[in-house]
Amino acid sequence: MSSPSICSSFSRKSNLLLILFAMVAVSQNACVSTSPEKLILKNVEFPALMPALGDSVQPGLAGPIAGAHGNFALVAGGANFENELPWKGGKKKYHDEIFLMEKTESGNYLWKQSSERLPFAMAYPACVTVEQGLISIGGEDFDSPVNDVFLFSFRDGNVKRKSLAGLPVATSSAGAARIDSTIFVAGGLTSEGATSAFYSFDLNQPEKGWRILPELPVALSHAVVVSQNDSTEACIYVLGGRNKTSEVSTFLSSVWKYTPSIQKWSLESDIISDGKPLGFSAGTGIAVGSHHIVLFGGDPGIFFNRTERMNAALEKVSGEEKQKLWNEKDAMLTNHPGFSKDILAFNTLLKSWEKIDQIIGESPVTTTAFSWNGTIVIPSGEVRPGIRTSKVIGFDIQFEK
Repeated sequence: MSSPSICSSFSRKSNLLLILFAMVAVSQNACVSTSPEKLILKNVEFPALMPALGDSVQPGLAGPIAGAHGNFALVAGGANFENELPWKGGKKKYHDEIFLMEKTESGNYLWKQSSERLPFAMAYPACVTVEQGLISIGGEDFDSPVNDVFLFSFRDGNVKRKSLAGLPVATSSAGAARIDSTIFVAGGLTSEGATSAFYSFDLNQPEKGWRILPELPVALSHAVVVSQNDSTEACIYVLGGRNKTSEVSTFLSSVWKYTPSIQKWSLESDIISDGKPLGFSAGTGIAVGSHHIVLFGGDPGIFFNRTERMNAALEKVSGEEKQKLWNEKDAMLTNHPGFSKDILAFNTLLKSWEKIDQIIGESPVTTTAFSWNGTIVIPSGEVRPGIRTSKVIGFDIQFEK
C-alpha cells in the first residue's frame, strides 16, 4: 500500500499535467482563432471599354470617374494621348464621355455610351461609391485643378448628375473614402503642389458643406485612401502616395490612420513587400472583409525619378550633349517595363503585409478600384508612360482559414 506522501505527490503531478495540457489546448485554440484569413483571388472577365461614338479605337483613359450603382458600372471622363507620346510633344486630351457597363440577365457584360456627358472634360478626381450613387470629387480640366463635386446616379441605366458643395480648395489626384454617411478626402494636388489637406462631408447634412479636419502629417498626392476597421472602430487609411519637395519626387511607403473618435493621425505601418518598405504611388486599393486592405500594382517611382533627373539635366545642357541625353530618355520611356503587378494585402488588426497574387498582363495605375456586387473592378488606366489601356480587370475575393 502506497504511503500518503507518495499518493499526494502523484496527485499534485497529475493535476499539474492536466493544467499544462489545458494551457496548451487553450493556446492552440487561440492560435487558430487569431490566425489570419487567407485571401484567394479569382479573375473575372470583363469586356474592354468601348470606343467613343464616332471613334474606331478606345485608347484607354487615365484618371476616369469610376464606380458602380445598382446593375451598372460607370467610367467617364479621363485623359489620354491620342496622337503622340507626351515627351515627343503629344498634348493630353481630356474627355467628357460617359460609359456604362451592364450585367445582363444572361450573365453577360455589355458597354454602352450614355447620351449624357460630363459638364466639362475632366480627369483625376477622387471617387467614392455611396448608397445614392457615385461621387466625383475635384479633379482637373485642361488648365488647372477644379473643386467641383458631383453625385452620379445610374441604377436604372439613365445617368443623373447632381452638384454638391465644392471643395474648399480646387484639388486633383486626391483620395476619398466613406464611413457611414460621411465622405473623407485626403491629400491631392492643388495649384501649389501636393497638399496635406483633409476634409469631410456629411451626406445627411449637405447644407454644412465641407469640414476642415486635422491635416495629414505629410503632404501627398496619388495615395490610396480607404476606410476599414481597426481593433475598435472604422478608420481612414492613407497608403503610399508621393510628393515633390526637391528635384525628384519622394515615393512614400507610409500607412497613416485617422481615428475619427479622437480626430488624430497615427503611423500604422510601412507598405512592406519582400520584407522591406515599398514606395507606392498611383496604384489602386480597396477594403476587403472586416480588416483587410488590398493594394493592386502601383508605381514604385524608379523610372519616374530617373525621368525627373533627366529632365533637370536636359535644362542644363545643349547641342550634341542634349540630343544624346534626350535619346537616352526616349529609349528609357519607350522601353518602360510597366508598373508593379504585385497584389498586396494589409491586415489592419495584425498590422502585417502579405503578397497574395499578381495582376495578369499589364498593370494599370491612375484609375480607381471599386466593388460592384461583390466583384472588384479596375477599369482602364495608364500602363506605361503616356500609354493607356482599354482593359477592365476584375477579381472575386474569397477567404480561407
